Amino acid sequence: MPELRVLDRIARQTQRLGFLKRLIRRVTTTSSSNLENLGYDLVDTVSRKVRVPLTQDRVIYIKQRLFDRTYSTLKKQADDWLKSGEDAEAPLVQMELQDLYLADPDLPSGVGKLVREDWRRYPPFGVSLGLIRSGTFSTTTRSVSLIHLTPDNEQKAFLEYLPETNPFILNNKQKLLFFYSLLDNDGEVIAPLWGRLLQNSSPTFNDREAGNLLPEIYQTLITRHKKRMLPADIRERLSVLEGSMEKIIIARNSEKYAGGSAREESSRVRLEPYVDIGIFSKPDRFKYEFQFSTSGTVWAKTLSSLETTQDVGEFLSTRFFTTASEAWGIEAQPISDPEELVPHLRRVSEAIASPGGYAPIEELSLLAGIEGLLEYGVIIEQAVAREAIIAYQKANPYKVRFTVDRMGVLAHARFLEPSE
Repeated sequence: MPELRVLDRIARQTQRLGFLKRLIRRVTTTSSSNLENLGYDLVDTVSRKVRVPLTQDRVIYIKQRLFDRTYSTLKKQADDWLKSGEDAEAPLVQMELQDLYLADPDLPSGVGKLVREDWRRYPPFGVSLGLIRSGTFSTTTRSVSLIHLTPDNEQKAFLEYLPETNPFILNNKQKLLFFYSLLDNDGEVIAPLWGRLLQNSSPTFNDREAGNLLPEIYQTLITRHKKRMLPADIRERLSVLEGSMEKIIIARNSEKYAGGSAREESSRVRLEPYVDIGIFSKPDRFKYEFQFSTSGTVWAKTLSSLETTQDVGEFLSTRFFTTASEAWGIEAQPISDPEELVPHLRRVSEAIASPGGYAPIEELSLLAGIEGLLEYGVIIEQAVAREAIIAYQKANPYKVRFTVDRMGVLAHARFLEPSE
């Protein structure tokens, strides 16, 4: 269990979760990775120019989101076309691949574009979510799960423009995987922040208003954690968080609004990715204004009672999929019988197990829970799955093997028979 569930080193670039699909694909298909080759591959891939005809949606995006002088020619082409009248033939223009997908009105938010300098800023987001191994920038089992849940045509859409396949749009399985990962690593901020946003007198709020709530949330968790004996890395992360808190307070107290301070950077990562997931909707796709969706309200009300990292861990272990079923209106029944539950674990093990056949029990139950809910109408909570596989192994000692971590806790499982 993480000792601190807070994204403390964040940047404004960490807004669209869809970029992670390409990033993780790169990690899983190279023998060795580092920040530089991952970052440049991502930025170079999504910045590649594509020749396409202008459309009304693309013109709106160009006028709303492309501010740099680099795009002056493109903006002039858009203006000239508008002036020529609606019957004029649409000219062919050069647009970046990411701009075409961000301009798509089916994508719930049109912000989050990456620029060349972002090569070093976005990959750490994958590390923070447990999708990339820190230090070595290599694969984790969760990154293998993401690849498993990402259709080939979505990966192909990063290599060529596919009008019918927007890789920035998440399917429901990807939403659950990302949501779990975000809560797993930032739940101590998300839970109280969303609880306070629910109490907002207006149904809509912006990144500035959300950011204004963060200093007190940060201070509460810093005080709570500092009461314990902490390893050096956690103390350092709390120090970074404290510095961020002080910057947000300065921005909050300032009479001038710049729009790009630590306040907005810290709040957007707690808002924009969840637009992709469906927790929030946006009255205007290009503005940082939000409101809870119907399902988001259910999630926020449930999470608002959580405070500590242990509270978040218990929720993820015992109520995550039950809440997903309620929030999304999915009729599903919880299962706990080992004979009924273990086949789901065995099936997903074939997708994410290491070459030696082992997979982390947590990841097995997470992926089985996602596919169980969305494909089979069953609720598989992690705590229940762990108990079930232990009971199954006791009854069938030659069908499952375990490994333990250095604390003596069961960590990995290997099924000795293939799924039926």
